Amino acid sequence: MLDLPLNAAPLAFLDFETTGLHPRRGDRVCEVAVQRVVGNLVIASVATLVNPQRALSERSFAVNQISAEHLAGAPTFAEVAASICAALDGAVIVAHNAPFDLEFLHAELALAGWPPLAATAIDTLVVARRLLPKRPSHSLAALASALGSAPPSHRALDDVLALRAVFDDMVSALAAQGVASLRDLLRYARGFSPGEPEPAPPQQIADALRDGRLLRIVYRSRSRAEPTERVVRPIELISQRGVLVLRAYCFLREDLRAFMIEKMASIELMS
Repeated sequence: MLDLPLNAAPLAFLDFETTGLHPRRGDRVCEVAVQRVVGNLVIASVATLVNPQRALSERSFAVNQISAEHLAGAPTFAEVAASICAALDGAVIVAHNAPFDLEFLHAELALAGWPPLAATAIDTLVVARRLLPKRPSHSLAALASALGSAPPSHRALDDVLALRAVFDDMVSALAAQGVASLRDLLRYARGFSPGEPEPAPPQQIADALRDGRLLRIVYRSRSRAEPTERVVRPIELISQRGVLVLRAYCFLREDLRAFMIEKMASIELMS
């Protein structure tokens, strides 16, 4: 699949609206939209409010305007998990700030009793930052405005439609740089140009990325005198100025972090 041209690859555009920013602190999904697309053809679509079984934060309501009254009769995530997973299965997920959506996806699947979804993802925020480094903002709203396309509204389906328009425009621009296949785009997002060799990661990291498993690492950071143990969910390997780095969700910091491979004192694959 990775060698398919981008207009023939199965892509699943994903957006969640949530009650807050931190699934590890109990925040939940309150709306989801997925469009599975091949070229310009929508193969499957899911768009629904989701009863989060908890209240929205004031900050979240101010952004998405989803009220308790809207959610009262909505299905729970467990009730729509099968249709969401069917739309995502076997496709490459495309999302803007993908780690945010993926962490909520993993958290909701766990609560619903589903296994982790081992999925490849393209983060359009990362692609935009590399493709358009001088642009003052790489938010989805700013990118959509620059294209003259419909802006996102912080409602899931509107944001998916805006994301598709932004993605198509970036793909057209990347074609001039030799990015033609799904593999090319995934490598470009991780800092590698077409044809550029990519160093092999430690086996534990390769296994965790392949199987969707967690890692326990001991990391030597600049901010701490002693190495610290952290549990992380690997997302992807990237090149930063020629240095191999693991992007991962760090459960210690409850945020996305970048870890230099050379600064990992130990790496343990968790069951």
